[in-house]
Amino acid sequence: MKVMQKMGFGPKWLNWMWNCISTAKFSILVNGVPVSFFSSSKGLRQGDPLFPYLFVLGIEVLSVLIRRAVEGGFISGCNVWLGRERAVHISHLLFADDTIVFCEAKKEHLMHLSWILFWFEAASGLKINLAKSEIISVGEVEGVDELAVELGCRVGPLPAVYLGLPLGAPNKSISVWDGVEVKMRRRLALWKRQYLSKGGRITLLKSTLANIPVYQMSLFCMPNSVARRLEKLQRDFLWGGGNLERKAHLVNWEMVCRDKEKGGLGIRKLNLLNRALLGKWVWRFAHAKEDFWKQVLIAKYGQEDFDWRTKKAVGAFGVGVWKEILKEAGWCWEKMAFKAGKGNKIRFWTDSWCGGSTLSQSFPHLFTLAAYKNTTVEEMWDQNSGEGGWNLRFTRDFND
Repeated sequence: MKVMQKMGFGPKWLNWMWNCISTAKFSILVNGVPVSFFSSSKGLRQGDPLFPYLFVLGIEVLSVLIRRAVEGGFISGCNVWLGRERAVHISHLLFADDTIVFCEAKKEHLMHLSWILFWFEAASGLKINLAKSEIISVGEVEGVDELAVELGCRVGPLPAVYLGLPLGAPNKSISVWDGVEVKMRRRLALWKRQYLSKGGRITLLKSTLANIPVYQMSLFCMPNSVARRLEKLQRDFLWGGGNLERKAHLVNWEMVCRDKEKGGLGIRKLNLLNRALLGKWVWRFAHAKEDFWKQVLIAKYGQEDFDWRTKKAVGAFGVGVWKEILKEAGWCWEKMAFKAGKGNKIRFWTDSWCGGSTLSQSFPHLFTLAAYKNTTVEEMWDQNSGEGGWNLRFTRDFND
């Protein structure tokens, strides 16, 4: 509550938050016997729904300190360039209770960062655990151990792909799928499947096993060989015994993965789920407006097609997360439909905005004779003809 008070919250808000915190009650076991319940007196407990909001309010203090340090030239941050045309400056990123700060590999910058952390601790009353913090060098950095000592943290590994921004060709021997299969097998080893019914196995398969590779599938294309191995683990778990011993599969796996309305069990096919998760990023890019991650991609790759998507990731910029996502951009755009507003970002003939298909597909002969095949809906609408009408321009006139 002292942190909130320092940030300017009045008594009304402080009392409301304190009432939320103090309503929690606990009970403990003493010699195996539960004692009576008692109220909390030490603030938020882990998992409290109010905790994320208070953390965001508190971490805003750190964000302000870092921004002021960057403005004063004490920390450099990171610039993302598209040639020499556009730059997006990144000083720090926040995700849940993790913070990433960008700065040059200079001793004075790390010293300034340590001062910022000290001031944040003094202002908020929070304690930063530097023993769990890491310095991650981008490229070869001389004296990185000395820099870590200056900040009081340890040196972390160099990632092949960092925050979705390609830094160079990754090591071919390292795969994002390494460890996924091992993790699934470890999870299977913890379950005593011989004591589980078929319904229990299906529940665990859908709620746990199928979700283990979701993070990787939302960023990278899953190879068919990996998908086959992971689905084999799922099949053996569903039909096999306690040690994944071979047993007859009573129903074809394709049938098992169908929707329940179609006679299946609703288990998701990994390849289809992978394509859907990657395609969702394509839709998000087109739908988002000023999101920071979109601005970074625009600065790095540029835009095309009325700013609906980035240019292709090729050459030195073609290694990384976004290139993997763009592999699924083709089918995603073929299935995407538009709702016409001003019509200045929708192609009249080749975008799906009028009915279930494009006008070029519905009227191929007219499209062949169209004078301007890439014109927009706005350009095809003539506002000067009465109440308005379409001005369909063709290469030749039509006879009645």
